[in-house]
Amino acid sequence: MDNSSRDNVEAVLRKINWAQEILNSVKQNVSDPQIGNILSGISFIMDSASMDAEALYQSIK
Repeated sequence: MDNSSRDNVEAVLRKINWAQEILNSVKQNVSDPQIGNILSGISFIMDSASMDAEALYQSIK
């Protein structure tokens, strides 16, 4: 693929990583178990998206 596609996937991976860092920081400061469970679900979805984006990146690299 062209550099534009690779750059776009790299940008998506960076944004996912930033969001994961923020989410992990927030999770550490939450005392409500219900909110903690919701954040864990969001974290799982973001991990999955990150793996998909990484696989896409590897396929166009």
